[in-house]
Amino acid sequence: PLMFKKTKIAIIGGGASGFFTAINIAEQITTSEITIYEGSNKLLSKVLISGGGRCNVTNKIYEPIQLSKNYPRGSDFLIDAFEQFNSLNTQEWFKERGVGLKTEEDGRVFPISNTSRSIYECLYNAAIKNNVKIKTNFRLTDLKRTAFHWDLKFKDEIISADYVVLCTGCNSGIFKILENNKISIIPNVPSLFTFNANNHRIKHLSGISIKNASVTVKENNQEAQNGPLLITHAGFSGPSILKLSAWNAVSLASLNYKFTLEINWLPDILVQDLEAKFKLFTQTKPKEKVLSFKDHHLPKRLWQELFELANLHPYCNWSEIGKKGIARLINSLCHLRVRIDGKSTFKEEFVTAGGIDLNYVNKPSFGIRGHSNLYAAGELLNIDAITGGFNFQAAWTGGFLVAKDILLKIKSKK
Repeated sequence: PLMFKKTKIAIIGGGASGFFTAINIAEQITTSEITIYEGSNKLLSKVLISGGGRCNVTNKIYEPIQLSKNYPRGSDFLIDAFEQFNSLNTQEWFKERGVGLKTEEDGRVFPISNTSRSIYECLYNAAIKNNVKIKTNFRLTDLKRTAFHWDLKFKDEIISADYVVLCTGCNSGIFKILENNKISIIPNVPSLFTFNANNHRIKHLSGISIKNASVTVKENNQEAQNGPLLITHAGFSGPSILKLSAWNAVSLASLNYKFTLEINWLPDILVQDLEAKFKLFTQTKPKEKVLSFKDHHLPKRLWQELFELANLHPYCNWSEIGKKGIARLINSLCHLRVRIDGKSTFKEEFVTAGGIDLNYVNKPSFGIRGHSNLYAAGELLNIDAITGGFNFQAAWTGGFLVAKDILLKIKSKK
């Protein structure tokens, strides 16, 4: 009988996209030797810590254009990819392999077990079951194309592979290797972080959380981000702040994280409507105290603080407030400005903007242009998202489409 030489597939990086790529190839074909090379001694580390140890697998948004709107970088590139593998496909994939999933009120999807171990075990067991080899403490130090294959250099050995998939995440080591191969890199900067404000004026209100606030960066004209806001001892956090940090990741890095945050505590009321309401109160409630106004629905201590910041006297009533008093109160409620002087990582969910320039990546295969049988998926690409399961979704989609392209190539050779 004829002996077929096994196709060698090297996957660099034992994270979400690396495992997903490996499994999706291995389940379809047995004539290939698939190896995951992980530089550290830990596998799927982000899967384990994501969502506070529950693993936010994906999001309920699945329509490609709507889904792509959650990616400050990579949204246009991902539309075609999501046409082929979106968040519904992700949910079906995990359910078919025995992981029950649930969708929470805010649209985030988690395992029913409420532990990321379920996702970890699903991926790890599927890889082992399908004969994927896993090597830890194998850090790639060089990558070179020969006439017929790729040579991969690790500390102690050189390995050749027919296909190489880079799923390393962003780090200076991989950037150097890519630049040596003339692959363009966009410098990486943090995304998804909280804001520090030294001795900010409402520090003593730390722990107070607002259901919906609107936040903007005064120094640039990106649109406002809405959502829950948390006042912290160090500054500000919560979904609205994380979204703002993601959309402004590049510009905030260039400002060295020193900028002016503007907060609108009442984004559901138009500023002009609020102004008209206050003016009307001067006629209809002249003797009522301004401080007893309740329609703001803000926590009492926050309202009292914003009132004080407007330089209003506790006994001031509506007939005494005057035009200037109304203007100051509106400013305090809708345009509160706070000086930000730094950032903090949000829990362990560290995400970066930057990576391989998407102009060098083929759609929809995730192949690197001008480099035969070289692919990249996950965070190594200049793709990142706001929180809510979207970063993982990009990893699953990329891994699936890389696998699909490699399978097509292998099958066409037979």
